[in-house]
Amino acid sequence: MKILITGGSGLVGKELSKKLIRGGHKVSWLSRKEDLSKSIPRYKWDLTKKIIDKKAFEGVDVVVHLAGKNVGEGRWTPKAKEEILNSRVVATTLLMETINALEHPPKTVICASAIGYYGDRADELVDEGASAGTDFLADVVRQWEEAMDILSVSRLVKLRLGVVLSNQGGALSKIIQPIKMGVGAALGSGDQWMSWISLEDIVRLIIFSIENDQMKGTYNAVTSTPLTNKEMTKRVAKFYHRPLILPNVPVFVLKLLLGESVALVLNSTKVKSLDENLNFDFKNEEIETVLV
Repeated sequence: MKILITGGSGLVGKELSKKLIRGGHKVSWLSRKEDLSKSIPRYKWDLTKKIIDKKAFEGVDVVVHLAGKNVGEGRWTPKAKEEILNSRVVATTLLMETINALEHPPKTVICASAIGYYGDRADELVDEGASAGTDFLADVVRQWEEAMDILSVSRLVKLRLGVVLSNQGGALSKIIQPIKMGVGAALGSGDQWMSWISLEDIVRLIIFSIENDQMKGTYNAVTSTPLTNKEMTKRVAKFYHRPLILPNVPVFVLKLLLGESVALVLNSTKVKSLDENLNFDFKNEEIETVLV
C-alpha cells in the first residue's frame, strides 16, 4: 500500500514509518518543507496559506494524520494555546476538505486524537461514549474531532491516544529522570489516573486499524492497566532501585511552575481500553515492559 503520514517526524510517526517500510509499504510525509529526494519523500503543506500539494495524494491508499503541536512544550500562554488549537483544528480541517475534493480519495484515514477529550474525571471509568470535558484541552480535542468528521469519502478511524510511553523519549523520560536522580515524588495527591499505551502498541494499533476494514469511528488507544500517579511513581522507583523519600509535590507548587498546563499532570483520566471483540493483543500492559 501507499501511505501518506502527517506528523511523520514525531515520535509515533517515525516509528510507524519504519515499521510500514519494513512491511513493504511505500511511505511519504506531508511536511512544511518539500523534499522529494529523501528516502521518505516529503510533500509540502502550508497551514498559513491553507494549501496542500495535491501530488501527495496520488495513488495513496491510506492517510495517517498525526500532526499537532506538542501540548507538553512549555506553559500554555495565550499564543501557545492558539498554536495548539490551530495545529489541530486548522490542519485537520484543511486535510479533510482536501481529501473530500479528490477525484480518487484514499480508502482509509486514521486520525490521532487524545483522551484529553474527557477532561478531569476523578475515579470515573470512561468509554468512548462519555461526554467531553470542559477544560482547555478537552475543548481543543472536541473541536479537533469535529474537524475530522468533515471527512465524507473515506473510512475514518479516530484513535484517542493515552500517554504514549517509550524508552526513546517523550513523556516517559520526564517521568524517569527525577526518579533516577533520587528526587522523584508523586504529584499532588498522587491519586490521579494516567491511562497509557506503549509506542510499540500504538504503532501496531494504527497498522491494525489500517488492515481491519470493520473498524470505523472512535476508539480509546490505551491499555487496560491505567495507573495512579502514586502507583506509577512507586513502580518506576522500584524498577530502578531508587528510594522515594520526598513528600508529594504540592499542587500550588505545580501550578506556579506549569500554570494552566498543570492539567497535564493533575487531571485524572481513567479510560476503558479497546473492545475485546476487536481481538487486538497488547504487547505492553505493565509499565515495567517499557522501562530500560
